Amino acid sequence: MALELNVTLNTNDSIEGVAGKYYPRVEYKGTKDLKQLADHMAHHNTSFSKGQIVGMLTDLVACLKELTLLGYVVKIDDLGLFKATVEGNGLTLKKGAKVSAGKGSQRKDEELAENIALQQFAISNVKMIMQATGETTIERMSAEASTTFTSKAKALIKSLTGVDAEDPSNGGGNSGNSENSGNGDSGNSGNSGSQNSGNSGNSGSQSGSGDNGGGGSDDDDFGTGA
Repeated sequence: MALELNVTLNTNDSIEGVAGKYYPRVEYKGTKDLKQLADHMAHHNTSFSKGQIVGMLTDLVACLKELTLLGYVVKIDDLGLFKATVEGNGLTLKKGAKVSAGKGSQRKDEELAENIALQQFAISNVKMIMQATGETTIERMSAEASTTFTSKAKALIKSLTGVDAEDPSNGGGNSGNSENSGNGDSGNSGNSGSQNSGNSGNSGSQSGSGDNGGGGSDDDDFGTGA
């Protein structure tokens, strides 16, 4: 089974060279919840029942949350590094300022200009993020993935180009400098240095590609080797 791709016209003219081009988007088939994941796992020659797997996965989720909120980075081999990170507020640190490590909305400059003693909160939100490792890194996923266009995408491409779209097995394989070119699912790519910069989760380098309406990536540096 292959990842099916649609193509979408990008009309974002705020990024040079993007507007007017068509970018691939994964055609998702739906969402599998924890119980459905357990059912899938139970059919892979495991000695555990579906119920046992549900219990283990439920505990895994709870423990991941607990450990990350204690400040640990949790590594699950061949899946990812999990950690808690924050969306930070820009603090105005001047004489008389009152700053809390708690959560709250960012103070406006005009408010602080009138009264520097207004309470400022360091962060707006806490969230968990993941950096892929081992079998799920960009390189491994890209090497192992099989892709094809949906019938809708094929029809659109044929109508605009007059030529049938190719599948990788028919001469449209991975060639050139496609890896890490910015035209794909960049996922949790790690290392751009935008951690804790205020709404950093989707600040990324939006290149106009990928699956998130312009292709941003969650660029938080884990600082921990994979």
